[in-house]
Order: sequence, then C-alpha cells, then structure tokens
Amino acid sequence: MSIILVRITGAGLALLAQVIASRIIGAEEFGRYSLMLVWLLLLGHGATVGTNPLLCRYVAQYIKSGDIPVIAGLLRWALSLVLVAGIVLGASAILLIHTGTIAVGPEMILLATLALSAVPLLVLQDFLESIARGIDRPALGIVPAYLVRHLAIIFGVSSAVLLGYQAGAVTVMSMTIIGLVISIAIQFVLLHRHIGVLLRGSAPVYRLREWVRTALPMALSEAAEVLFMNADILILGMFVEPELVAYYFAATRLAQVLTYIPYGMSAVMAQRMAALAESHERGRLQALINHTTLVSGGLAVLAALGMTVLAPYLLALFGSDYAEAAPWVAILAGGIAFACLLGPGEDTLNMLGQERAGLTCIAAALAVNLALNLLLVPSIGPVGAAWASAVALATRGLLAAGFAKRTLNLYLPLGASRLAGT
Repeated sequence: MSIILVRITGAGLALLAQVIASRIIGAEEFGRYSLMLVWLLLLGHGATVGTNPLLCRYVAQYIKSGDIPVIAGLLRWALSLVLVAGIVLGASAILLIHTGTIAVGPEMILLATLALSAVPLLVLQDFLESIARGIDRPALGIVPAYLVRHLAIIFGVSSAVLLGYQAGAVTVMSMTIIGLVISIAIQFVLLHRHIGVLLRGSAPVYRLREWVRTALPMALSEAAEVLFMNADILILGMFVEPELVAYYFAATRLAQVLTYIPYGMSAVMAQRMAALAESHERGRLQALINHTTLVSGGLAVLAALGMTVLAPYLLALFGSDYAEAAPWVAILAGGIAFACLLGPGEDTLNMLGQERAGLTCIAAALAVNLALNLLLVPSIGPVGAAWASAVALATRGLLAAGFAKRTLNLYLPLGASRLAGT
C-alpha cells in the first residue's frame, strides 16, 4: 500500500508540475512539450530491451536459490546492454532529425534534441528501479523517480518565471532532464549499499544464453507496451493541432493516475510471484493473485468514479479551454479500471516463465489500439483516441487472463478463483 501511496503522491506532483507548465507556457507550447515527452518515454522505456522484467524476475529467484555470483553477472551484463541500446537509439534519433531524414519544424529542433539526448538517462533510471524491485525494496527505486523529477519541474519552471525568464517548452524539458539526473543520483546512492551487501564482492557468473532467450520476448513486449501506452498521442499529433494534443495529454495525465495503482501493486507483488513459483507454493501464489486483483481492481474502480466527477475541475487548472477534455477522462479511466478488474496479467505471465504468451497479448492489443486509433482519430479526433485506448486495454486484460488459465491454470479476474472453487 505504501508504494501505491508513493505513486499517487507522484501523480499529484506530476499533475501540479504539468498544470504549472501549461499555465506558464500556454497550450501550444505545452502541446509541443507533451509530444516530445511522449517520444522520450517511448524511446527511453523501449531501449531497456527486456531487462526490466528480466532483472525483477531473476534477481528475486537467484536470491531465493542463493546464486549470488549469477546476480553479479546479470547486473553487469544488463547494465552494459541498456546503456549501449539507450545511447545508440538516442543518438540515431537525433541524427535523423538534424540530417532532415525526419521532417521537424525549426521551432521543434532544439526541443527534440534535448528530449532525445535524455534517452540513456531514462534507460538508466529504469535499470536502477528494476534492481530495487528485484531485491524486494521497490521504494528505493520508485520514490526518487516519481517525486524528485516532478519537483524539479515545479521549482525550476516557477523559479525561471520569478527571475523574469520567458519560459517555453524548452525550459520545461530542461527541468525535466535536470530532475531525471538528480533522481538517478539519489537512486544510485540508496541502492549501492544494499547491492554491495548482497554481492559481497562475488565474482560474476554469466548465463548469457538463458538471459538472452528470456529477454528477447520481454524486449518485444516492453517495446510494444510503451508504444501501446503512447500510440494515441503519437497518432493525434499526426492529425490535429498542438492545442488539441495538449488537451488530450492533460486528460491522459489525469486518467493515468489510475495506472499507478496496478503499477504499485506490481512493484510489490511481481518479484514475490517469481519467488513463490520458484519454491512451488501454488496455493499461496493463487492467493497472492487474488489479493492483488481485489486491491488493485477495487481501488481503480473507486478512483475512476472520483476522477470522472472531478475531471472538469482538475482540467480547468490547466486552463479554461481544457475542460472540454472531461469526457475523454471518463472513457480512459473506465478502460483502466476494467483492465485492473481482470487481474495482473503480464506480471503473472512474465514472472512464471510465460513471457511469449505475454508478448502475444500485448502485440494483439497493440494491433487493436493502432487500428482503432487510425480509424477513429481522423474522423472524430481525441474522443476516438480515448475509445481506442479503452477497448485495447480491455482486449489486453482478457487475453492475458485467458493465457494464464490455459497455460498456468491460474485465475486472474476478480472472483474467478472463487467461482471455480479453488
């Protein structure tokens, strides 16, 4: 529960940071910032190449089995992999922009360069957070990432205005990157002591074939996951003006407060699923899934109802014109709540060795998401994007629950195990 509270607090700070930014720089500049932030998140989280669930799963299992030298090898290998991937991906994207291969307006070049230069930083932050989850100390990874980054935007942009500086999208992106650097430094300091005690100078042992075989479908799943979460905004940016992108981005920020509930549960429960599976404690594993679904689903439904009621007032904080996005919040929040009621699908599949089934789920849901967005956005705009995201979330949850029952004989949706008599 403490992790969920941290994420909700982080969501509140994120909302405050975005409200301040939108008020200061205006809807057009905020729309540009939102679009480039989505590209940073897309490339940064996508460049982790499957190491996030890999670390979470295997570090927990190796601790359970006492294979400490293998943990040392895994951490070294994963760090090298993600840093190379992040640097190559970020540098390649910057090169494509500056050579004109990707057409970008002159007002976006500096903003895009700043955002893409931060891709390796976001990759490194994800790496540290995954280690924290693997050693069952998720707060050490989550608290700096979701509190410090947003505080940097709040104080940085506010200070710039007080000092008389004309703030714009570049200012907000700069403060985002500064917050990223500070939070990474704090994460490293907090984790270093625990990792040092755990490894105790162990010589690294590598199991590259096993890790690569496991990480490959996870990498594809993570890339699909990041695209899944941001496809609506990316496609909107192709068809509508920056102001509408800003309004929709504000709606997604409100709705995504709900995603912090299943994420918080995942940060606490995923590594425990892997440990229980390693020790073959099937009854406790099903009980853990039941508890996760009950808490996550119940909180998400309550939060969705509250967010629907409060949406017009919260959106008005961004600016008077943002209130038109209130119906989009209701659609997005409803989709997230329904998905939570279907249980921790990808976590269960990835932690219990069914990562290929997890890849199938997210790939199918991504296809639905892209198809619906491309079909609906050109004709009905942001409301079409909201419905596309909600339907795709439901599809994803239903597929994951079906795979978990068929391949693992585990019941994910709320009340399913009780109905089945298990």
